[in-house]
Amino acid sequence: MFRDPGSFRDPDSGILFAGNRVYRHFSADAASVFDDLTQKGLLAAFVESGWVIESTPVDRRDAPDVYAAAPNAALIVEHPRLPFISYPYEWPFEMLRQAALLQLEISLEALDAGFMLKDATPYNFQFVRGKPLLIDLGSFERYEEGAPWMAYTQFCKTFFNPLLMQAFTAMPFQPLLRSSLEGIDAAHLSSVLPLRRKFRRAVFLDVVLQASLNRRQTSSNAADGEERKVRPIPKEVIVGTLKRLRGAISSLKRRGGGSGWLDYEAQCPSYTPEAIEFKDHFVEDAVRVARPDMVWDLGCNFGRYSTIAGRHAKYVVAIDGDEPTVGAMYERAEVGDNVLPLVEDLLNPSPGQGWAHSERQSLESRGPADFALGLALVHHLAIAGNVPLTKIADWLSSVTRAGVVEFIPKADPMVQTLLRNRRDVFGDYSQDGFEAALGRHFEIKESVDIPASQRTLYRIERR
Repeated sequence: MFRDPGSFRDPDSGILFAGNRVYRHFSADAASVFDDLTQKGLLAAFVESGWVIESTPVDRRDAPDVYAAAPNAALIVEHPRLPFISYPYEWPFEMLRQAALLQLEISLEALDAGFMLKDATPYNFQFVRGKPLLIDLGSFERYEEGAPWMAYTQFCKTFFNPLLMQAFTAMPFQPLLRSSLEGIDAAHLSSVLPLRRKFRRAVFLDVVLQASLNRRQTSSNAADGEERKVRPIPKEVIVGTLKRLRGAISSLKRRGGGSGWLDYEAQCPSYTPEAIEFKDHFVEDAVRVARPDMVWDLGCNFGRYSTIAGRHAKYVVAIDGDEPTVGAMYERAEVGDNVLPLVEDLLNPSPGQGWAHSERQSLESRGPADFALGLALVHHLAIAGNVPLTKIADWLSSVTRAGVVEFIPKADPMVQTLLRNRRDVFGDYSQDGFEAALGRHFEIKESVDIPASQRTLYRIERR
């Protein structure tokens, strides 16, 4: 039994783990809100719609050890264990937009029933079966007449502003969200937006005006002992704000969506139709035999092999560093609802972040996977990234127990492209060197040359 290291900021609610079981504990006030949500049928409606995670109340007599781990809890519920936890800085534009729209829809429905969401952050969401899901039931509170929407600034910083930045400047938001877990503030965004964009209604109200108000508030201090009067905010104003943001976000389209990697599978000169068919069958047979619970497709590109793996694995995390390609993959319906596409630079993967470096877990700590695909990947890490083959093999052994990897020799056209503008200092980059590096950690169960190519596939299992 242990507490989730990323669930400590809310004094009224938190997460506990016991093996593969997940529990949420509530204070007396939060438990009362949960009861009201249940009695009004709102929680059941949200769960049925696929908007909110399921929860089953746990009786104190049936789980005394769980209640002992949270002695101040008035109520504990059990949630289904999600296969993989991801973070907003790993999502493409399209996924963050979907989560933002669901946050607003839930807020509108809750407000209509007499409740509000006290926070509005994408960290409260996970993607399940290709759709966002609210996992923080402690976020609900009762609405009080005249109370403002306290989560407005947080919503803008973590949802709206990142989407606006990418839509209007073509700057990807992922690096900024990764370096600033609290999001992008209005002043920062306003400083990079083109002037013509600032006159859009939503941008002017929610970015330009907010940046100005924040500066004024910071520079003006009330006299000692003076209390500021807070004007009551009619519910209609909050509803109008939520709907305005919903309309603005629905209309946003990504900029900078072009990528040479979108057409890689169709245009790669190294593969004939025969070679592609052979590779497809080899990968599918390997995953079918392994029947893994979790597959990581490292360097997934447009998701061809993620889809193949998804036919035989319970869950696939598809990872690629090219954000437009991952976004296109997410929107491609045939990828499968057990495939989670994520933006991840494997040369600089997500680290442990937040408080004590553990509030947001590193990519490696969320593994190891049962099975990994490293197809057309090694030459990018070794040649483009200057990572020795031995270190690549070391890293693979830390993130997977088995898998299929591909080696591409220097004579291949794609490797020659990487070497075109750099000196060849990769004397250890050879097939023998790769096999020796793998052999330090893995048993090579099978190796085959892809027909009509110079490439080799390896099926490996960790020793």
